[in-house]
Amino acid sequence: MRTSEGNKEDSSLQIYTDGSKTEKGVGSRIAIYRSGQNIRTLLLELNKKYTNNQAEQLAILKALEAANNTHIANKTATIYSDRQTKLDMLKTAKYTPIQ
Repeated sequence: MRTSEGNKEDSSLQIYTDGSKTEKGVGSRIAIYRSGQNIRTLLLELNKKYTNNQAEQLAILKALEAANNTHIANKTATIYSDRQTKLDMLKTAKYTPIQ
């Protein structure tokens, strides 16, 4: 699978991600579309010690894992996130798991 930074029509999958932290909790949401149809939605409830940034990053990571597991030949994906910095960070970041 390769990722694309172009128009959604250029990709076989369109992935929308978000993460949030409120007083009620921390979570990530992922929606994967193909040809305008939602083929998968994931809601992740996270431990309260996760930060908003970590929730955003985890949403992107889990979205890529889910997209990679779809049975589509020669798939490409465009990721839509409200945090371009998170996408940029994933290109170079080293991760330390939360214990």
